[in-house]
Amino acid sequence: MPQYRPTDIRHRLKERFWNKLFQHDGIIVYDADKGEVLKAPEGEPPAWEKQEVETPEKAVIPVKIYQLAASQDQVAVLQLFERLYEKPRKKQALVVIADRGRGKSAALGLGLAGLGHKLRKAKSQAQLVVSAMEYSNVETLFEFLLKGLRALGYKPAVEREGGEIKSVKAKGIFVDYITPYQLLKRERADVVAIDEAASIPLPILYATHSKFDRVVFSTTIHGYEGAGRGFSIRFLKYLREDPHTEVLEYEMKEPIRYGRDDPIEKWLFDVFLLDAEPEKLGEEDYELIRQRRVKYLDEAEVLSSEDSLRYFFGIYVQAHYRNEPDDLGMLLDAPHHRARALALENGKIVVSLELAEEGGLDDLSIDEALRGLRLPGNIIPDRFLKYWRLPEFAKLKGLRVVRIATHPEAQDMGLGSLALKAVEEEAKALGYDWVGVGFGVYGRLLNFWVRNGYVPIHISPERNPISGEYSVLLVKPLNKKAEEFVRYANVEFRRRLIHSLMGPYSDLDPREALMLLEDWGWDIEPSPQLSKNQMERLVAYCLGPMTLENVSDALYFIAVKYFYSSRDKRPSLGLMPELALVGKVLQARPWKEAAAAIGIKRGDLMLALREIAKALLFYYYGGEFEVPLFVVGVVKGER
Repeated sequence: MPQYRPTDIRHRLKERFWNKLFQHDGIIVYDADKGEVLKAPEGEPPAWEKQEVETPEKAVIPVKIYQLAASQDQVAVLQLFERLYEKPRKKQALVVIADRGRGKSAALGLGLAGLGHKLRKAKSQAQLVVSAMEYSNVETLFEFLLKGLRALGYKPAVEREGGEIKSVKAKGIFVDYITPYQLLKRERADVVAIDEAASIPLPILYATHSKFDRVVFSTTIHGYEGAGRGFSIRFLKYLREDPHTEVLEYEMKEPIRYGRDDPIEKWLFDVFLLDAEPEKLGEEDYELIRQRRVKYLDEAEVLSSEDSLRYFFGIYVQAHYRNEPDDLGMLLDAPHHRARALALENGKIVVSLELAEEGGLDDLSIDEALRGLRLPGNIIPDRFLKYWRLPEFAKLKGLRVVRIATHPEAQDMGLGSLALKAVEEEAKALGYDWVGVGFGVYGRLLNFWVRNGYVPIHISPERNPISGEYSVLLVKPLNKKAEEFVRYANVEFRRRLIHSLMGPYSDLDPREALMLLEDWGWDIEPSPQLSKNQMERLVAYCLGPMTLENVSDALYFIAVKYFYSSRDKRPSLGLMPELALVGKVLQARPWKEAAAAIGIKRGDLMLALREIAKALLFYYYGGEFEVPLFVVGVVKGER
C-alpha cells in the first residue's frame, strides 16, 4: 500500500517459522553455506508399518472401487456411501470429517463413481452434483471419480472450462460441478456432494439440506480449508436433531501420505496455528460475561505469550469458515494490521479482532486512484474515490475491521457489540475519523453491523462467483467531518440501490435490501412526484378496476418516494408491507416468486399491495383528490 515501504514490514512470522523448526523433534536443520547440521532429531524415528487394507468380498458398490482405497478409513467411507443407494424414507446426510492428508476427497470421488454406477443400472441414469467454495477443493475428488469410472470400464467424457472440470459424462452417469450459490438454483439431483462444507455459509448449507434428499457433507477439521465452527456446532447439531434426517457420520484418522503422529505435520499445525482452539468456558466465565466484566487487549497483550496467541487465533479457526497461513502472516507482519481482543477479567479471550489502518493518502495516490489505478490495502477509501468521487475522504484516516469473531461458546451474548465499542473508543482517542468493515452480505451478519450504527456505502455490482454473496462496505463516522462524507455516500448508495433493485439486484433478499435501505435520518432529494394521470390510475387500482400491471409505473414512483424519505416523513407501514414494496414493486419479481421471497401467500400479497397503495396514496396525496379511500389504516403484515 502507498503509505508504507518494504522496510516497514515486520518479520514476526519468519521468526516464528525458524523458532518452531528448532522446537520440534523429527526435523533436521542444515546450514548449506557452512555445511553444518544445526539441529538433528533426537534418537531414531519410531518404526511404522502401513496398515493393510481389507476390502469386502461382496458389496453394493463394486469391489473394483474398494480395491482403489488406500486406507481402511476410505473403505469405511465407501461402505457408508452404500447406504445412499436405496431410496431413502428420510433425508440422508453423510458427514465425513478429517484432518488434511487423510484421503477424504479421494474417498468421495470413488464413492460417487461406485454409487453413480449402481444408480445408473437401477434407473438408467444418475444425476450427481459436486460443489465447493473453490475448484481447488474438488480437484482430487474429480481425479478419483475418473479413476473409479475407468476401473469400472467406463470411458468418461470430460468438459472443461479454463482448465477446470465442469462436467463428467459416462454412459448414463452425469456429474456436474457447480458453485454453492448455483446449487440453490439446481432443480434436481440424485446425490449432492459438498467438499470442504465448513467453508460454505450456513444459509446455503441449510437450503441445500432442505432441497435435496441425499447429501454428502465433507470437511476438513484442521487445515487451510477452514474448520468453521458454524458447521460443527450449529449445522451438524441441526442435522442430528432433525427427526426427518438420517445422519451418517465418520471421522477419518489414518494419514495416507505419512504415518500417524508425523513430526512434520505437528510442526506445520503448530507454526501456522492450524489446530489452535479457544479456551474452554465454564459457568464462572458466563457470569463474568453477563456482568460485562471484560477488558480490551492491545496487540502487545494479545501476542504476549504463545498461549495467548493460540487462544486468540483459535477463535478464528473455529468461528470463521476459512483460515490460511497468509492470514497469520498478514496479522503478524503487515505494518498496517494489528490484533485486538476482548477478554474476561480472568484473562480468557472471548472476542478476537484484526484491524487494518486505511486512508491518510497523499494527493498523488488520490489522483492515481481517481484515474482508475488500484489502491492496495485501502479498500474503503478506494470506493469513496471511484464510486462517490470524494477525494477529501481519502485523506482521512480510519480503521477497517478485517475480522471479528466471538468465542463459539459465547455467541449471541452481546460481546461482539462490546468489542466494537472498545474499538471505536480507541479509534477516537487516537484521532481516527472512521471505523469500517466489508463482508459478504447475508441477513444476520448485516443486521449485526447495521444495529451497531455502521452505514452502508457500497455493494458489489455482482455476486462473488465463489461464495455467491454480494460484498458490502459499511462505515461508522467518528466525527462531523467524516459524517458529511458518509452521509453523501450513503444517500447516493441508497439512490443507486433503489433504482437497481429491478436490475442487477433483483435476486437480493428483500430483507437484506431493506436493511441496506435504512435511512439514518437522511432524505434523498429530490423526491419523485406522481403525474395527474399516474395518480388517477393509482386511485383506480386502489378501488379495484385496474390491476397492478396497469399501474406498475405509478406504484414504483410512490414506492421510491417512500424509500427516499426518512422514517419521520413517511407512514409507518411495518415490516411485511415494506418487504412487499421491495420484493414486488422495486424488484419487479413475478407474483409467486415475490410472495415466496417475503414469506406470504401469493393471494395475500396481491390483496396487501392494494392496501399498501391506499395507505401511501392517502398519506402523500390525500388532499389532492376527492375519491374516498375505504382503508386509510396501515397494513400490519399479520397475513
